[in-house]
Amino acid sequence: MSGSRFERELEFVQLLCNPEYLRWLAHEGYFESEEFRSYLRYLEYWRRPEYSRFLSYPQCLAILERLNNGNVNDIMNNESLFSALGEQQYFIWLNKHREDWNKQ
Repeated sequence: MSGSRFERELEFVQLLCNPEYLRWLAHEGYFESEEFRSYLRYLEYWRRPEYSRFLSYPQCLAILERLNNGNVNDIMNNESLFSALGEQQYFIWLNKHREDWNKQ
């Protein structure tokens, strides 16, 4: 594994915004593992300002909260949630790049 623990955890927590990655995690049975569920709870430290300021995709915290506090099976079986998440991510990405283009 390359990168520091901080970098790996930063990348992972932000990957939670990717609906296809969430599907893969579910398909591989990660959400059924108590060790993985503990890891997700551990990642709540990203809410603290000294860490959250590094997030490019702070909406990942809402996904993390939902995974930690909701019924994961209900979340994973909610196709409309995945569609909405995918659309939101696309528009966030589009607006972020539009802002970058306007700065040039």
